[in-house]
Amino acid sequence: MLVKKVSQRIWLIGIIIALLGLWGGWYLIINSPAETMELPNAYIDSNLVSLYLQPVILALMYTQILRFRNVRLLVGVRGQTNQMTKRLLILVTMYCLVFCLGLIVPYLFTSFPLFRNGNSILGTMILVLHVGILLFLAWVLVGAYNLKHPYLLLLIIFILEMAYHFYFEKQILIKYSPLYDPLYRAVHHIYGGY
Repeated sequence: MLVKKVSQRIWLIGIIIALLGLWGGWYLIINSPAETMELPNAYIDSNLVSLYLQPVILALMYTQILRFRNVRLLVGVRGQTNQMTKRLLILVTMYCLVFCLGLIVPYLFTSFPLFRNGNSILGTMILVLHVGILLFLAWVLVGAYNLKHPYLLLLIIFILEMAYHFYFEKQILIKYSPLYDPLYRAVHHIYGGY
C-alpha cells in the first residue's frame, strides 16, 4: 500500500513538472515578439524560466526528497542508503529532463528560427549549460536526504540559481550576441524584444 502511494506521488509530480514545462514553453512562444524570437531570447534571456518555473520545479523535487527522508532510518538499517541516493538522483534527473523537454518541444513546432542573432554552436552550448546547471542544482538537492537540517539547502539552491541567471548567464548571452547588451542596444537605438 505504501509503495503504491509513493509510486502514485512520483508519477503525479512528474506529470505536474511536464505540464509546467509545456505551459511555460507555450507561454513564452505566445508572449514573445516574433521579430526577436529565438531560443536563447525566449528561454534564457526571459526571466520566466529562471525566476519562476525552475524554483517551482526544484521545490517540487525537494518535497519528493523530503518525503523519502521519512524512511531514511529504515533504509539505513538495511545498508541501502547509497542505493536510495542513486534512485533519488535518477528521479531528479528524469524530472529535469521531462521539464526541459516540455519547455523546448513547443518551440520546435513553430516556424521561428532556433538561433537568429548569434552563433548556433554557442547558442546550443548556452542552452546545454542552462540545463546542466539545473541538473546540478537538482543533484545537490538530493543531499537533503542525508542532512540533519535540510531546509537551508533549498534557500542556498535558490540563491545560486539567481546568481547564475543574473550574472553568468547574462554575460554569456552578451558573448553570444551583442544585442543582449543593454548598453549596445541603447547606443544603436534598438528597443523592445530583448
